[in-house]
Amino acid sequence: MTQPIVDYTDEQVSAVRTLINNHYGEETELHLGDSEVQIDPKIEEVTRCPVIFWNASECNFVIIKTGEDQYRAQYFHTPHEQVSTQQVFFTVVEDCVNAILREQSNDERKSGGVTSGTSSAGIH
Repeated sequence: MTQPIVDYTDEQVSAVRTLINNHYGEETELHLGDSEVQIDPKIEEVTRCPVIFWNASECNFVIIKTGEDQYRAQYFHTPHEQVSTQQVFFTVVEDCVNAILREQSNDERKSGGVTSGTSSAGIH
């Protein structure tokens, strides 16, 4: 049996809220909850993990606290299309939030048909 993971502190929630609101330029509603997560893919055991969840840009985002000072993130349009950051774990919640926002923004830009370094001559 693993030790329970402590909930987010008020300071962590406030830091996440500030980053998200600054990113979108408006107040974005955050939801706190819990999720059962398989932290180690080699072990079938699931652990109750605190999460911060929000919805923006037609996406759902979740920051999962998987240990003391250990976070990971995902976003998804549907439960079958989940996207994570290239870095699996973060030790600072703000770094985790920034990474998932950047990942989703990059994907949104790519799906819009524009890629970095493409000139107007290269777009058909």
